[in-house]
Amino acid sequence: MTLPTLVKSHQRQVYVTQLRKVVSLLSQGAEKAIQDNNAISLSETRYNKFSSNGSKMFLYDNFKVIRDCNTSTTPCFASEYKTLGGSDFTLKTPEIAVVLADGTALSVYNNELSRDSAGWHGYMRLQVDINGAKGPNVVGRDLFKMEIFSNGHVGDGYTTQQSFFCGMESSDYTGYGTGCLAKIIEDGWKMDY
Repeated sequence: MTLPTLVKSHQRQVYVTQLRKVVSLLSQGAEKAIQDNNAISLSETRYNKFSSNGSKMFLYDNFKVIRDCNTSTTPCFASEYKTLGGSDFTLKTPEIAVVLADGTALSVYNNELSRDSAGWHGYMRLQVDINGAKGPNVVGRDLFKMEIFSNGHVGDGYTTQQSFFCGMESSDYTGYGTGCLAKIIEDGWKMDY
């Protein structure tokens, strides 16, 4: 292998290690929130969509927040992002954006934690930059779309089987980072794209 190939491979493994840590951190936070509230799901806690600050309370109660950007992505996130193919990418407007003590930038842009008569409990949708505003600021490299489901599971989109969306250009859900987390997990925590 050439030196540039080794460097690229090492950097991708660093991203995967950070990503795995963030997924674990979010899972633990969700499970803790369920237990601390003596609930069966997150939708039965004060973090649901009917609470005026549900998303913010969830982040502050369960993580060490060092910066709060409120409803703006900057300066918590970088000012510019690209897709894997190099096209411009625009972050979703957040309900709340923060930076955690480890440098991870999180923004909740849709809190749909609620229970309906069919038993649907919903999810909390996040954009996560695993290394904050530092580069490369590319969807699928250091920026990922994630969902925390009401049962505490952290996944990618409505199911974890959306890896086919992780591609070179922004189309369908790919522009929001859907699919890359699922692809990495399906590939045994490897970034082979």
